[in-house]
Amino acid sequence: MADARYELHLDQGRLGQQVQPILARKAASLTRRISAQAKTNVPVRTGFLGRSIQEDPIVFSGPFRVTTGVTATADYAAAVHDGTRPHVIRARNGQYLKFPGSNGQPVFVRSVNHPGTRPRPFLRNAVEQVLRADGLA
Repeated sequence: MADARYELHLDQGRLGQQVQPILARKAASLTRRISAQAKTNVPVRTGFLGRSIQEDPIVFSGPFRVTTGVTATADYAAAVHDGTRPHVIRARNGQYLKFPGSNGQPVFVRSVNHPGTRPRPFLRNAVEQVLRADGLA
């Protein structure tokens, strides 16, 4: 009977140095593609929300852990992405809200009941589409 034993020692530092550039390239590629997909998925009215989509920097938090992301910086990005619940819109400082009525004449009110908006998760959908295309999801 023959018996063979092997002992393998990994130099985690050197391995990390070799793996980090590979991880950085893959993370940058995924981030770039997710950003581009999100810009095509975003609901367009003025285009400001789409232009506010940015790639986050790549951050290494260990030899084998990389973090990055895609962010929409428009003030209303979360309301579009996650939707809003029904809520009351009130005029500020004792003023009135003004909007055109059904007969074309302006209507003045102190508050209105907003029905809320449905979520339009353009960032989440972009991530799922890119990862599915890469076979990672």
